[in-house]
Amino acid sequence: MKQFLFTAIFVAITVFCFAQDIIVTTDARKIDAKILEVSETEVKYKETGNPEGPTFIISTNNISSIIYANGNVSLYQQSSTEGKIQDDMGSGPNYITRLGDTYTYMGYVMKGDAYANFLRNNCLKAYEMYHKGYVISYAGILFLSAGVGLEIGTLIGGAIAGGYFNKPIIYCGLGCLAVSIPLVIIGYDRMHRSVDIFNQECALNTNRTQSFWSISASRQGVGLAFNF
Repeated sequence: MKQFLFTAIFVAITVFCFAQDIIVTTDARKIDAKILEVSETEVKYKETGNPEGPTFIISTNNISSIIYANGNVSLYQQSSTEGKIQDDMGSGPNYITRLGDTYTYMGYVMKGDAYANFLRNNCLKAYEMYHKGYVISYAGILFLSAGVGLEIGTLIGGAIAGGYFNKPIIYCGLGCLAVSIPLVIIGYDRMHRSVDIFNQECALNTNRTQSFWSISASRQGVGLAFNF
């Protein structure tokens, strides 16, 4: 029974850590939330640390962006911090700024393949760092999926079998989960470090005459732009 409770708690915590929305306010605060409802004027949410607690409402005028648990991003107002950065850099090199897994260059928002293609065309060193990070994080996600699947499958199978749990499979699942967490952290760290490499070594060499694809995604749909 202790093994069952430990495994159930471990799986719940692991899944929870990878399944929360983030509201970024215009004053650069980050709110860990579970989004309940989104309208043109307000967003209703619950705090992830208190899912049974009160429902909060925040005006979209006070929101800079929302990063959803599935990776989608909705952009609203520009934060004061972002505005200052753009003002300071407006007459200088074209820097990339990052918010979560969303990358912005000269007002264009990029995620995933769009950002990777931009780096490949404009800064090979940064692209290599991003690609290595992507491979590592993807491996981590595979281990995470396998671990969660093994644990949940074992728990369900054990419950059906009247309380008999296959310990080797449980340990294998826990091992996959233990391996997945550092891989995901290291992978995402390398992906994010690609921004620093670009800004330090390649920003001075890029200008508005270069072309790249930009993709922005939200719950309302996907937008595609080509800058030239």
